Amino acid sequence: MLLRRYPIFNRRLALVAYGIDYQLVDPAQWPALAQHCRMLAQGRQYLVPFSHEQLDDQRPLLFDQDTIPLVEASSERLPTSFPVLEQWRDSRRRLAVHSAHRDPRWLGASRLLVFWMGEEGICQPTEHKRMALNIDTWQDFLPLREAGVDFFAGGFLARPELVNQRATQPDMALVQQILQLICHEEFSFNQVAKLLEQDAYLPGQLLTYVNAPGFDHASPITSVSRALSYLGEQEIRKFVLINGLARISPHMPEACTRMAIARGRFCELIALTALGKSEASWAFLVGLVLDGSLLSDALKAHLPKNVKRAIELREGPLFHLFQLVTTYEQGNWPLLAQLAPRYQLDPTRLTPIYFQAQMWGQAFLTS
Repeated sequence: MLLRRYPIFNRRLALVAYGIDYQLVDPAQWPALAQHCRMLAQGRQYLVPFSHEQLDDQRPLLFDQDTIPLVEASSERLPTSFPVLEQWRDSRRRLAVHSAHRDPRWLGASRLLVFWMGEEGICQPTEHKRMALNIDTWQDFLPLREAGVDFFAGGFLARPELVNQRATQPDMALVQQILQLICHEEFSFNQVAKLLEQDAYLPGQLLTYVNAPGFDHASPITSVSRALSYLGEQEIRKFVLINGLARISPHMPEACTRMAIARGRFCELIALTALGKSEASWAFLVGLVLDGSLLSDALKAHLPKNVKRAIELREGPLFHLFQLVTTYEQGNWPLLAQLAPRYQLDPTRLTPIYFQAQMWGQAFLTS
C-alpha cells in the first residue's frame, strides 16, 4: 500500500483538512486503508479519491464521517448511477467533484468543486465551495483568493508527504525536539501537539494508545489535541518515551526493548504507591533508560535534578527504586528483603505487579 498525504488550507492559510492519495495492490487492504486514513487525518476532515468502480463497490462506506470522497465527474456516469451516493447524502456527508461542469447534475450532488490550477471555471462565482490544487507560487494563490476560492493545496503551501514507509518510523529530528520538551518537569501541551502533527507516525500511535481498553472514555478520541488533553503530563511523557525512543532505537533488539518497557512499567507501578503519582512517569523513565543509555547528554541536561541524580550519580529514591526492581528480576531475595522496607513493600506481593508490567510491555510490541 502506498499513501501520500497533503495538507489543505483555507483562505487565511490555516490548516483545515488533509488530502490522501493511495495505491492498493490488494482489495483486501481497503479496511487497513480506512484505518490509516483516519490516523493520518489526525481528527480533521480528509479528502479521498474514488473511481467509479470503487463507488459501485460502495468503498466510501468503509470510511468514517470525516471522509470527503473525491469523484471525477463523467457525462456517461451520473450521480444517479451510484446507489452509494444516496446513502452518503442521507448521512449528510460531503461529496467533492472534479470537472463537475461536464453535466449540471453533478452540481446538485456535490458540496465541493475541485479544480486544478489554471483549469476553466476555477474563478467563476458559484454557490458551491471551491478548492484549487497545484498552487505552486504566491502569484497562483492571491488571484484565486480574490476570486473567492475557499480551499487550497499545493507545493507552494506545503509539499505532499509520502507516508507508506514513514508510517512505521517517526521523524527522528522531531522526536528529539519532543523528547527535549517532555524531559522538563512542566511542558507546553500546545508545543508537543504542534510537533506531533508534523509527523506521519506518532499521531496514529498516540490515537491508538489513548483509545486502548485501559482508558475509559465515552467515545473514541480522534484528534491529537484532545488526546493530549485527556492523557495529561504523566501519560504523554510515557507515550513519547516508548514510541519515540525505546521502540525505534536501532541499538536495542526487540527482546531488550520489551524488557526495558516492562521494567519501566514495573518501576512506575511501584512508584505510584511508594513515591506518589507525581514521580511515577519519572520512575518509568529511569526504569526505561538506566540500563540502556538511550538518553543523549543533550536530553539529560533537560531532566529535573532528582532524575539526573538517579541516572548520572546512581543515587536517590528513583535510583533505589530501580535497584529494587532489578534485584527482583535477578531473584536476589536476601537483598530484596533489605530494600523493600524502604518503600513499605512486602516482597511477596511484587509478583502480580511484575507480571502485570510484563504483559503491558509485551502489548506495545504486538500492537
